Formats: sequence, C-alpha cells, structure tokens
Amino acid sequence: MEIHKPHRSFVVFRCRTCHTKDRVPFNLPEPASFVSDYFKFFRFPIFIVLEAFVLYMKGNCSFRTIANSLNIKVSHVSIYKWVIKLCALFSVLFPTFENVFRVHADETIVVFKDQKYYVWLLVDHDTNLILSWHVSKYRDMGQVKVLLEKFLGNSKDKSIELITDGLGAYESAQILFKNINHVVVSLGKNMCESKFSLLKDFFRLKRGLKKLANLDLYIHVCIVKNLWKINKSNINNVISQLATFITTS
Repeated sequence: MEIHKPHRSFVVFRCRTCHTKDRVPFNLPEPASFVSDYFKFFRFPIFIVLEAFVLYMKGNCSFRTIANSLNIKVSHVSIYKWVIKLCALFSVLFPTFENVFRVHADETIVVFKDQKYYVWLLVDHDTNLILSWHVSKYRDMGQVKVLLEKFLGNSKDKSIELITDGLGAYESAQILFKNINHVVVSLGKNMCESKFSLLKDFFRLKRGLKKLANLDLYIHVCIVKNLWKINKSNINNVISQLATFITTS
C-alpha cells in the first residue's frame, strides 16, 4: 500500500498492484481557539485584515483609499466592518497590567449632538498605555470610582499612586480606596493629555464623532498609535504584535 491522498482526519491508501483503496483514520490535535466569532466570516488572511486596520488607525487614510491600496478586490464597507470588529476584539485582548503602581488620571470633554460627554482615562506611568477608560455625562466622584474599579477589578486592596491635575473628584479616591495615594501635578505633566490630543486629532480627521457607541473605537486609536510609535512606524512589526495578541489570547 502507498499513500494516495491525505485528508484532514484520514489518509487514503492505495494498493500498487490491484489499485484498491482504503481509508485509515487518525487523530489530529484539536486546533487552538482563534476567536472564531470574530474571524469566521473573513474571506482574506488575517495579515491583510490587520494591515487594513493599522492603516485606518494611522489616521490619514479613508476606507476607500485603504481598499484601493491592498491590491485585493474588497469594498470599503468590508474595511469598515473589519475595523469595527477588531476594535471590539482588541478591547478584550489588550493585556491588563498587574505590576502597575503609578497611574495618571484625567478627563476631557467630547461634544456629541450639542451634548457634553466626559471621557475619563487611566494611563500607566511607565509604559504610557491606556489601562482603563470611562464615558459619562457627569464629572463627579462616582465617575472616578467607576474608572478605578475597571482598572483594579478584584484587587481593590492594591497600593497605587494616582497622579492627577487636582480635580476635587479625585480626592474621593483616597476615601473609597484606602491604599491609593493621590498626587497632584501641574498642567502639562499629566500623561493623559497627550492621549486626548490624539483623540481629538482623530475626531478632526474623521470629521467628528458619528455615533457615541463608536467612541471606544477612537480610544483604541491611541493604543494602536502607541504601538506605532514603539515599533518606529514599522507597519509589519505593528501587525505582528497585534496578531500575537490574537493568537495568545
């Protein structure tokens, strides 16, 4: 017998003399989970999808421009759907930082349909990456509590240093969380301000915020911008790093 044709779960053997065939099943290891809910409808390799995502997050490319630059037959609507799906995915895949002990917190105003919304950010002092965020209509201590609970999770006894610009609502952090040390710095020394600049630049490039539900998409622009800067504008390195987040999740 000789191997005639291998299949996924069996191999077809064929006799050299009489040419009779026989199937021999074998057990393959189960494939690793690859977040199938997000990728099962993609017709193109994940590298192409991530390339389109990174080009969009770079800020100066429209969906139609990206579709024309990929050298594949794909519509700008598909690019839009990729971006929406991947932003929802990366909100889960970006790692939590257990060894973070110094964080910066700040808030900014976003106007949507003549209504003011506050975007709250918590940024790591060492890596300059966003740890958590929160969107609200109010600017009080309750919103600070929500922001810190998203970061701390079940580790509410963790000792951290909270660096802010002196908003009175942040003073409640020392009351609500006993192990938090509140430090006030002058304007311009809070690391969240650079994130807000990126966020508002992206609003201008995309001609404003179309849906409030897509605000987390724009916040992830700041995260991908960080990866872009860390990898010295090398798109291949950024794509590889994002693919690593997916495959190791």
